[in-house]
Amino acid sequence: MGAIFSMTGFGTKIVEREGVRLRATIRSVNSRHLDIQIRSPHFLQQFEPKVRERVQTRARRGKLSLTLEWEEMESARALPTLDEDVARAYLDELQRLAELTGKQSDPVDLSTLVQLTGVFKVESKAMDLELAEAMICDAVDAALDDFEASRRAEGDSLDRDLRKRVDLLEQHAGRIAEMSAATPEHIRLRLREKVDALLRPGQIDEDRLAMEVVMLAERSDITEEIVRLRSHNDQFRAALDKGGEVGRRLNFLLQEMNREANTMGSKSQEADLTHQVVEVKEEIERLREQIQNLA
Repeated sequence: MGAIFSMTGFGTKIVEREGVRLRATIRSVNSRHLDIQIRSPHFLQQFEPKVRERVQTRARRGKLSLTLEWEEMESARALPTLDEDVARAYLDELQRLAELTGKQSDPVDLSTLVQLTGVFKVESKAMDLELAEAMICDAVDAALDDFEASRRAEGDSLDRDLRKRVDLLEQHAGRIAEMSAATPEHIRLRLREKVDALLRPGQIDEDRLAMEVVMLAERSDITEEIVRLRSHNDQFRAALDKGGEVGRRLNFLLQEMNREANTMGSKSQEADLTHQVVEVKEEIERLREQIQNLA
């Protein structure tokens, strides 16, 4: 039996290599189509097309947000180095300042000197593009695994609920079939009561009455609608059994189920039968709400 998947999900993964930590986080909510939004630092945006391709192989529907966070740990950060030329220039200028003011130059306070612009410089390490791409691919793939597992777990819960509701539909269809079988007799009794109220005893044309009963029964016959509704129920279960991304298929089947229910309601001649049809339509609407969450 295949698994079905919710469109909502969450997945995250952290990858650490050579003093760099990369976190990939994926979230999704319902959407009729696949909408991928990627957020990443400017220097990683060159990899976004490849990230998008990887996501598209694993998701078909949903509004999906993927965030990449890059952090260099202490061991990967470049250390500051003294710029001797700049330091000497500062010292020379301080000496000149002392000569101009006629004050004897005191030894320079190192705590002051180190705060002067340019005394120390930090050169950014060149990014290892191959390392960055490998980390991104590994983090995104692992986050997608986590994301898919969460979608499947929620899909399993939805699967159980959908099957229960289809079973309820089948029960309603059975009761409707039983009521429908008794409809011609009910029509005959109602017509006889109406005719009896208008005519004297013995004036009823039994053949005419029988013909009217047949005509009304044919117009109110819902046998075909019941058969089709049950067939749609079977197809609904079969789609769940097959698994995968079944949301669109199930939505189409519910449209057909609702069409049969509407026809049964328009043909109904019995209050109890009409009530059962209303129950069917309400259950179809509950199913429709649930499958909006399915991929």
